[in-house]
Amino acid sequence: MAMTSEANTEAVSSKATDSAVPSYICRRVPDGEPDWKEAKAAVLADVATGEAPRYRTQVQACWSDRSLYLRFECEDERIVSPYTKRDEPLFEADVVECFIRPGEDAEAYYEFNISPHNIVFDSRIVCEPGKDKLFQPEWDARLLRTTVTYVSEPQRLLVYEAAIAFADLGRAPQPGDCWRINWFRIDEGEDGKRTFDAWSPTGAVNFHVPERFGHLMFEA
Repeated sequence: MAMTSEANTEAVSSKATDSAVPSYICRRVPDGEPDWKEAKAAVLADVATGEAPRYRTQVQACWSDRSLYLRFECEDERIVSPYTKRDEPLFEADVVECFIRPGEDAEAYYEFNISPHNIVFDSRIVCEPGKDKLFQPEWDARLLRTTVTYVSEPQRLLVYEAAIAFADLGRAPQPGDCWRINWFRIDEGEDGKRTFDAWSPTGAVNFHVPERFGHLMFEA
């Protein structure tokens, strides 16, 4: 099934075993006005192998002085999502995820999960060199805004949108800055099998690999 967005599409060109990670040029927009027609689309692949997944997922991003805007388009035939409360383990069912590290020197990265029913899981992960990761699921992005829309024609799509406020991340980018980011999806098909997809494959069913996060380049 083809995607409906008018945006250009950038396929993942490297396999999970390659040393390079992808880059995304993030266009600047006025506050509160994401422009999806002009934003390029990053296509997700199998997180372990880098191969094309069963269902197509594309992600678009743009930014303003206050927020990073994201849009996921997910082909889907079946929704599996029993959770109803914030910070429940959404990753045990259908979900889209964004991991973002605000600068190469940042001591932590942030995880944002959105379920098909617009339930959110968010967490801060401290990753100091030489130490085990410290997961802080009690952290909340208080200014986070999300929506989920179901589109049935011409194909079945779930469209997730999010506005991540830079104030929640403790810093804002400047034009020309490079942050690290990865986008993921977990989906259970009609056959009951789960798939795990990523923009920058990690080589294993493991999303928490910050050295494999791609480059998010903030355009002027």
